[in-house]
Parts: sequence; C-alpha cells; structure tokens
Amino acid sequence: MLNTEQAMTNVCFFRKENSVYNKGDEEMKLKDTKILIPQIPKEWNERLRSGHTNIWNEHSYNSELPEVRLDPPMRGLYAERFEYGWYWVCGCNKCLNNNEKYSYIVCEEHDRCVTCGTHRKDLTEIPWGTPDGFQCKSCNSIEHEERKQEALQLAKENGHDEWDCFHQDKIICPVCASEYSDDDIHQVVKHEMECDVCNTCFVVEVEYDVKYTSTLKNK
Repeated sequence: MLNTEQAMTNVCFFRKENSVYNKGDEEMKLKDTKILIPQIPKEWNERLRSGHTNIWNEHSYNSELPEVRLDPPMRGLYAERFEYGWYWVCGCNKCLNNNEKYSYIVCEEHDRCVTCGTHRKDLTEIPWGTPDGFQCKSCNSIEHEERKQEALQLAKENGHDEWDCFHQDKIICPVCASEYSDDDIHQVVKHEMECDVCNTCFVVEVEYDVKYTSTLKNK
C-alpha cells in the first residue's frame, strides 16, 4: 500500500492562507483548485474518504489493485474523478459560495464556530456539531438559554399548564410547551423524557384509542 509521502513524490505544493501554489505557478484560490493526481489511474473508480484522507481500492473486488491512501496538499480539497483523471478539487461550500447547506469537507480557514468565528484549533472544550460545521460550547450555551427563556415566556403568556398536555396527539412539555415527535415512543408504559428546551424532566404515558369492526363471517 502506498502512503501519502510515497504517492506525492513527484508533486510539489506549498500553501499560504487559503490559497494553494503549484511550484512555478501563480496563486490559485482554493475554490478554483483543480490539481491532477498523477499517481491514480483514471480507470480507478473506487474511492472512499476517511476524514481528510482519500482511499482507493480499500474493498475492491479486484484483489490485484493496490490500496492507495492520499491526503490533499491542503485542507478543504478532496479527490474527484473527471474524464481525464483524478484531481484535487475544493469541497468547502463557503469557499465555493454555492449556498449548499453542507460542506463535503471544510477548509482550514472556514473551520470555525458558525456563531462567533472561533477557530477549531483555539477551542478548549468539545464543540457541538451543526449542519454547516460546529458551534463552540460557549455560544451553544448562550443560544440555549435564550431559547429557553423565550419558550418559558411564551408559555406563561399563553397560560400553558399540565392540562394542555392531556390526551394530545403529540408530546408536549408541561412547562414550556415545546412539542416532540413520538416516533420512538410506542409501548404502553411510562416514558421519562427531558425537554431539550427548558431541561425539565417529565413523564409521558402512551394512550391508545381502541376501535372494533365486525362483519358477517360468510360475507
């Protein structure tokens, strides 16, 4: 199996901020990057990704094909197959400015808290994942408290109490009136839940409305 160092012997890159340079070439912005990967034949079509590492032929049906693992010349790039071969291209939606909700892979520059912009390398606590990256614990705590107070205030204004939660077709928090899906709650037993808005622990009881239909046996 070839490692990154062996596979990239003939390719020389260096980087500066959020740009990539091919030795002897002018600056190339990450979003415009398309760098040929000469070590990978264009006929190969089995490629997986593990973090920033791109892997070819890891579980190939053809046992004669070697497994190759390559890291891109800089974060935010991944290997994509085109008509004339495999290339390193940008997978960061913020660099591409394509309005996509998710990044296929995030670049170094944009690996930041979506709220305050703190870089991942500067975090001191494990962050919360979001569809578009991550949110630092401090920002998440602030937003959670704001959401909690808003829900409690609205529940108070609407006069919400436990009677509003009886015999409903959805699960409702008896304190802040937040609603929850019942997809995982079916058994006729008491289920303990914690509201992820106001952090109240409460009990949910499943109730079934039984109905019967009768027909003639020989009909």
